[in-house]
Amino acid sequence: MSLDKEKPGTVKEECIEDHEAETAAHEAFQEMKSESAKQSEREYQRMALDLRWEVLEYVDAHPEKSVVEIARLFGIKEGSIRAWKAHRTMGTYRENMAGKEKTTHRARQAPLFKSEATPKNNTRNFIERKRYSNFIHFFDKTPPGVVCPHFYILAHANGCPYFCDYCYLRLTLRHYPEPTVFSNTARMFQEIRDWLLSNERPSMLNAGELSDALAWDHETGLSANLISLFSGQSRHKLLLLTKSTNVEGILGLEPTPQAVISFSINAAKVARAYERGAPPPEKRLESAARLAEAGWEVRLRLDPLIPIEGWRDEYASMIDKINAVGPGAVTLGSLRFFRALLSHAPRGTDVFEHGVNHQDPDNRLRVPLEKRLEMYRFCLERIEAPRLGLCKETEPVHRELGLPGMGQSCNCTVE
Repeated sequence: MSLDKEKPGTVKEECIEDHEAETAAHEAFQEMKSESAKQSEREYQRMALDLRWEVLEYVDAHPEKSVVEIARLFGIKEGSIRAWKAHRTMGTYRENMAGKEKTTHRARQAPLFKSEATPKNNTRNFIERKRYSNFIHFFDKTPPGVVCPHFYILAHANGCPYFCDYCYLRLTLRHYPEPTVFSNTARMFQEIRDWLLSNERPSMLNAGELSDALAWDHETGLSANLISLFSGQSRHKLLLLTKSTNVEGILGLEPTPQAVISFSINAAKVARAYERGAPPPEKRLESAARLAEAGWEVRLRLDPLIPIEGWRDEYASMIDKINAVGPGAVTLGSLRFFRALLSHAPRGTDVFEHGVNHQDPDNRLRVPLEKRLEMYRFCLERIEAPRLGLCKETEPVHRELGLPGMGQSCNCTVE
């Protein structure tokens, strides 16, 4: 009888069965080990998420504490806190402050504008995505010693198509170089409605802090939708801050005192040097004049003042044009920037050569103090607007100029 033809129950079959059992046991062990690892990873992620929101809640509740102090208190890296704050501002977190994904209105989010098919000759200079964090948050980042009335930000978009050399968004949005417009506007509008009803103190909602408020208005129709929400109440105001001339959508509406359109402008020579992607300031003022004539409240920002060669003649000429528009308020600001912005600015720009470190409370570099005061006095003496203010300027400068500091009326105040 051949040895290859063993009967059932022989030693060879028993060895095969033992091997298969060992293999199955090994696979079960690996599966259990893998599942355990997944559970540990989920538990770790849950704990990390809880820690993230615990830290962010603490940051919100203690604005006087520095990142260094908070990092030391929680025993985590300073960079982690800065990254968490940045991601929350950009709207890239899906979770709310309780650590759970938001679902309210998410199933019925109708976009403000549609783009199912992108034409080959598409000229859009932005991308679309949903926003997961809140659309509205309170801006109170300026520390004591720097005058800012604080206001609410509407994050309808991140980034701007004009890319001015000195713009702080180059640093704030350094991880998101391509402008983004948020498309889940049904949730945004509902959040605005809730804010209008629940916020008892008259407040300004600024739609131009993280993006230009009107740059894409011809495609999104954003201004008409926002203005219609604000025109139905008398407590809060909407601020549409822009460098664009894209005002046709507003001119077709009935003016309301609950909406303010503000144009950021500068001397013509400054704009040609450092605002090359934006419409010329003269064109911006033409749009401002059209709105003012139609009955809209118009404000202007002459910001940032930069002491270029011949700055007196340049700003005197621009102020004459400002006075001709007759804005309700003018806010002045000087060049100011964080040192880190230099790493994200366009090569070859010389705009930051005008900044020096004054060790101000916000750690920004600014135009030399005496030159700054000289420029402010020069402009304040010539501007004929009924309300004048300074943007994110230090308390000593306000005192030196005889301005009211935190009691001032500026671009972002309700009155």
